[in-house]
Amino acid sequence: MAAMRSFPFLCAALLALAGAGPVAAAPTDAQRQSIAAVQALLQHRPDDPTLWFFLARFEAQAGDVHASVAALEKVDALGEGFLPARELGFEADWGDPAFQAVRARMEARLPRLDFAPIAFEIDDAHFEPEGIAWDSHGHNFFLGSIAEHRILRVDAHGAQGEFAGAAANLDAVLGLAVDAPRRTLYAVSTSAVTPEGRVHRHNAIVAFDVDSARLLRRIEVPEALQLNDVAVARGGRVFATDSESGAVFEIPKQGAPRILVPAGSLRGSNGLAASADAKRLYVAQSSGIAVVDLATGAVSRMTMPAREAAGAIDGLYQWEGSLIGVQNLTNPGRVILMTLDHDGTAVTRVQTLLSHHHNMLAEPTTGAVTDHGFFLLAATRGKPIVLRIPLP
Repeated sequence: MAAMRSFPFLCAALLALAGAGPVAAAPTDAQRQSIAAVQALLQHRPDDPTLWFFLARFEAQAGDVHASVAALEKVDALGEGFLPARELGFEADWGDPAFQAVRARMEARLPRLDFAPIAFEIDDAHFEPEGIAWDSHGHNFFLGSIAEHRILRVDAHGAQGEFAGAAANLDAVLGLAVDAPRRTLYAVSTSAVTPEGRVHRHNAIVAFDVDSARLLRRIEVPEALQLNDVAVARGGRVFATDSESGAVFEIPKQGAPRILVPAGSLRGSNGLAASADAKRLYVAQSSGIAVVDLATGAVSRMTMPAREAAGAIDGLYQWEGSLIGVQNLTNPGRVILMTLDHDGTAVTRVQTLLSHHHNMLAEPTTGAVTDHGFFLLAATRGKPIVLRIPLP
C-alpha cells in the first residue's frame, strides 16, 4: 500500500514486533507506545538506519524535536537513501535549524536521477489507484482502484476502458498480478483499508480471464486481516501478503488458501516477488526484505551492503535476477534496483533508478516490469500518472 495509507498498519506492526500492547485510544499513549516499540527493536538492531528513521518520525509526531533530530543524526551516520519529508510526519521538526542541517546533508548525498517520461495519465481524478500490472502477451496495463472498487485496462496506445466494474463485486483493489501464460489476472480485493470495512472484513483474491474479463474465481481468505499484494511465480504459483497480520498465503488453483508464512512472522509485509527460479519469495517489510524458502517456508532477513537500506518498499519486483523496489515513506519517493548475490539471499549493490527530484512523483506506490522499461504508478492522488523508467 501507499505510504500514507499504510502508516497505521506500520505502527501496529512495530508494536507487535516489540511485544507491546495494543495502541491506546489517546494519541499521546499511542505515540509513546510507537516510540517504545522502535526502541525495543533497536536493542536488537542498533545499526539499522531504517529503525532510527522511524524513531525520528515518531518522536517528531510526539513533539520532541530534539529527540527526533538526534535519531536523524543516527540515520545520517548509518545509512543512505533517506530524506525526511514535511508531509510524511516531520511537520514539527521543519522550522528547527538542526533538523534542516541534517536533512541538507542527507539530501546532498542523494543522486539526481529524474529522467522518466510520462507513459500515460488516467482520465478519472477520483480513481485513486494502488496497483498496476502488465500483460506481456496482450500488451495491456491493468490498474486497480481503491476508491471506486474497479479495474481499468489501458492498451499500448493509451486507450482506457473498464475491465471489471460493479458486476465483479470488488472491495478496494490493491495488488494486481498477471499470469500471462495462463491468461489470468489476479487482484487483491479488501474492505480492511477503512475503519468501516474492518468491522466486517472481506479479503479475497479475485481471478479474471485476461482476454475476456470473465470472472474465473473468487478465493476468500478468511484468516487474513488486510491482504495487500499478490505475485505469480514461474509455473503459476500465486502468493499474497497480509500487511496487518504478517502472514503470507499461497492461493492454489483449486481449494482453500494455504498459509505459507504464519501470522506474526512478517509484520508490515507489503510487496512481494518470486525469484526467477521459483525457489524463493521476497517480501518487503517496514524495515527491510525477508526471504522465504518456498520448499520449507523458512524465513530469513536479506542482508544489505554497508549503509544501504531497503525499508519502506511498497511495490517489489523481480527483473533479470535483481529486485526493483518502490519506496515512498523513508523519502518522498524513489525507485531502486537491488543486485543479488549468486544464492539470491543477499543484496550486493543498490542503484537509484528514479529519485525524488522528478516533479511528477506524488506518493508513488507500485509498478510493472515490461520490455520497454519499468512503468511506475508515480501519482495516485488527483490525476493518476504513470511514468516509464528506462532499465539498465
